[in-house]
Amino acid sequence: MSDQHSSNRIPLQLIAIPLLAIFAVFSAIFFLTESDRLRTYPLTDYDIKIQADSASINHGKRLFAVRGCVDCHGRNLGGRIIEAGLITGVIAAPNLTPGRGSAISGYSNVDLVRVIREGVKPNGKSVIMMPSHKFQVIHKRDLESLIAYIKSVEPVDRKLPETELSFPLRIYYFINRELALFPANKISRSSEIPEPEMGNRKARAKYVASSCVGCHGYKLKGGKIPGVPPYWPDAPDLTSSGIAGEWTKQEFIAAMEKGVTPEGRHIDEQFMPWPAFGKLAEEEFDLLWEYLKSL
Repeated sequence: MSDQHSSNRIPLQLIAIPLLAIFAVFSAIFFLTESDRLRTYPLTDYDIKIQADSASINHGKRLFAVRGCVDCHGRNLGGRIIEAGLITGVIAAPNLTPGRGSAISGYSNVDLVRVIREGVKPNGKSVIMMPSHKFQVIHKRDLESLIAYIKSVEPVDRKLPETELSFPLRIYYFINRELALFPANKISRSSEIPEPEMGNRKARAKYVASSCVGCHGYKLKGGKIPGVPPYWPDAPDLTSSGIAGEWTKQEFIAAMEKGVTPEGRHIDEQFMPWPAFGKLAEEEFDLLWEYLKSL
């Protein structure tokens, strides 16, 4: 009787070995992602001068919209919770105003430069889920104007929770290291900030189009948007094989200014922040369209 009972038992090692393997894999994922989260980077020094005149501040305000900063931090820069759930954890865009709950209280101008173009906070650690690697192209005048605007805004009292990474998000980052979860580790540091190439029309056109690469990719061919929830639609192809080949320039501008496609479909601001791109100047629309048609 006892022999039959013991023969029905599952050997302990058949349970223990898989459990130990799973524990080892999960531990490796956790410690790798924690290593990237806690890693510190050297603090680059910059020579930058912020002009707090109205022209610079207004230019910076427009850039804050066009460069997509408003999509996460809000029109009043008070920040918001972007995602909260089992898959992502809590992803919060911080309060950038001088009000209670400010994430940049005490930041110098150079600190802000590092955060924007390197993704490095004053403590040397990386920001989380901010596309700083896409902002390195921003030239000096625009960067100075952007900071002038951030420094000028009215305080918003809003205390947001710290960003907390769920384990599923850590697993996804472990598998797909292209995800800019910790953007500082994707950036090569240089104290040289690009200067505007005013005499080179093609370079200026590419610079305007650089605002689009975060969703549409560096080649602007569209596809799956990195780092967004899985229910988001793919970004469309903006090149001559897509929108630039199917729409007229006037239809493209109307879509960016009014949020309606040539077919009469309303563009969802959650997926495509058309009001921000509607703030492009006439010459910028000309340059952007030229660039898209050339691809």
